[in-house]
Amino acid sequence: MIKIVQNGNVYELDFRYDPKLIELVKNVPGRHYIPQTKRWEIPVDNLGRFLNEIKGTAYESQVQTYSGEHINENAHVEVTDKIPDEDISDITHYVRAGGHLYPHQIDFLKYMKHRQRNGFILADEMGLGKTLEIINMALYHRDAYHYQHCLIICCVNTAKFSWKEDIETHTNGCEIAYILGTRKKRNGGYSYGGGAEKLSDLTTGCMYGNVSCSKLPYFLIMNIEALRTRAGRVYTIEQQLIKMIQQGQIGMIAIDEIHKNASPKSIQGKRLLNIKKKTGIAAEWIPMTGTPIVNKPTDVYLPLKLIDGHTYKDYWSWCQHFCLYGGYGDHDIIGYRNIPQMKLMLKRNMLRRLKNDVLELPEKTYYTEYVENTPAQCKLYTKVTNELVSDRDEIVHSVNPLVRMLKLRQVNGSPELIDDTISIDKSYLSKNAKLVRVMELIDDIIDRGEKVVVFSNWTAPLKTLYRFIATKYKVCCFTGTMPEESRQKHKTVFLNNSEYKVMLGTIGALGVNHTLTSANNVIFYDDPWNPATKHQAEDRVYRIGTTKSVNIYTVIVKDTIDEVVNNILKNKQDMSSYIVDNGLDIRNNPELFDMLVGHGR
Repeated sequence: MIKIVQNGNVYELDFRYDPKLIELVKNVPGRHYIPQTKRWEIPVDNLGRFLNEIKGTAYESQVQTYSGEHINENAHVEVTDKIPDEDISDITHYVRAGGHLYPHQIDFLKYMKHRQRNGFILADEMGLGKTLEIINMALYHRDAYHYQHCLIICCVNTAKFSWKEDIETHTNGCEIAYILGTRKKRNGGYSYGGGAEKLSDLTTGCMYGNVSCSKLPYFLIMNIEALRTRAGRVYTIEQQLIKMIQQGQIGMIAIDEIHKNASPKSIQGKRLLNIKKKTGIAAEWIPMTGTPIVNKPTDVYLPLKLIDGHTYKDYWSWCQHFCLYGGYGDHDIIGYRNIPQMKLMLKRNMLRRLKNDVLELPEKTYYTEYVENTPAQCKLYTKVTNELVSDRDEIVHSVNPLVRMLKLRQVNGSPELIDDTISIDKSYLSKNAKLVRVMELIDDIIDRGEKVVVFSNWTAPLKTLYRFIATKYKVCCFTGTMPEESRQKHKTVFLNNSEYKVMLGTIGALGVNHTLTSANNVIFYDDPWNPATKHQAEDRVYRIGTTKSVNIYTVIVKDTIDEVVNNILKNKQDMSSYIVDNGLDIRNNPELFDMLVGHGR
């Protein structure tokens, strides 16, 4: 047993004499042997180096740590247990015709009013209607504090269309939501320009960048990537937003899905932080997320900084306090510390409710549909596996090992991508067992008179599936390769036309920021690499407005990489350490390679 006890600025290591272990301790900078106590000491900041040295060895499981830093203590996000009793009789309720605010949305208004223009993190679970809550908040603050504009920044690009639709629907057409950069086409319709067009809208203060058109409405929407727009060394949109905030033109900024594409190390994350630094409390910030990860403090720094939820000067200082560093050059985060302290910061500055606590939703049922690969797939799978095993060391140490793992998943779902002799013709169904099972599930669902959403990580299997089912059913599609106008049309048709029973969509394009409650069935053609992404995707049909029980089907090819990935997502095995930054970390866990290719079972 290795006992690690914090004593001020050092950790004391107590273990029986072991030459091999001593050699590992000697690799830690600042280590020091104390003859009187026969213990080794290492600086507090170098604990991560020691833990990294013993990672993957027999010593790793022998560690007992006693520390005031709460090393690797996993503190789950607490829900908001008390809503202030505020008088909200002066707040107008906005909701689509025939609808109503739910009790938890009424409570949101009380919480919002109690904060008195102090921003907060809105972390209601997915499906609780955060968009509607923000709409009501923004319109109340316009009336109460005379805000000229509310800016919605979408960290998922396609979300801007959902925001526009929801704002106009819930205000019953009384409010216009304008996507910055919108331009009218000569032959009708709209296009959506880049940074130059967005900047023109902001500087002219007019829609379509044309001073002869209407002034910009209250609700402005843009994607977060627009903050990267620059001329030389100047980030032009950032500078214009700073100017508008300082002049009182923008009073509220809501950032949707802030846990995506807004890392403090990214360009857009740095731009957000600079806007906050230059404008102080001149604007009210509302970071939004349905999946706050409290044991991953690198995600929490930015939203808390925007709402003045902590006083850490910079991201480096924050990470030094909450992260354990080790690995090459001490740059790899191998663990976390002081999580209870961060949890307290969140509790003071976050509104968080769960669906099970505030809504009476119907049951959600999970089904795992196992299939066996066809003989052609089995042969191909063995061939690809052998190739991967022969290149194991090269793959494990590559920048993105998961790219090479993709071939195994393609064999299971789209074997034609690996073997160009496989044609998508009448004989194809004898070569793709997974596709056949998905088609059978679709048949069963439509026979029940219900709708279904089919998700895949990739476009290729959906294209093939479309070719086989479009001859029988009316099908809608929503992928990243489709023009925006086209996929929005497909979504509208799926929601409103009872004849269209099937929606095919990639997880990246359709898995967030969409409400698809006209369906009560979801089929995962393949699993994403992390559980949060899958949960978000399935909840497109399980949210406010869901009236029927929801069925979630995952199609798994038995004894393949499919099953390993699914086990990780379900936590059937103790693999939480393998999921880093929401993905599978093969580089720091070489044994994961063997599990994925089937040699670690």
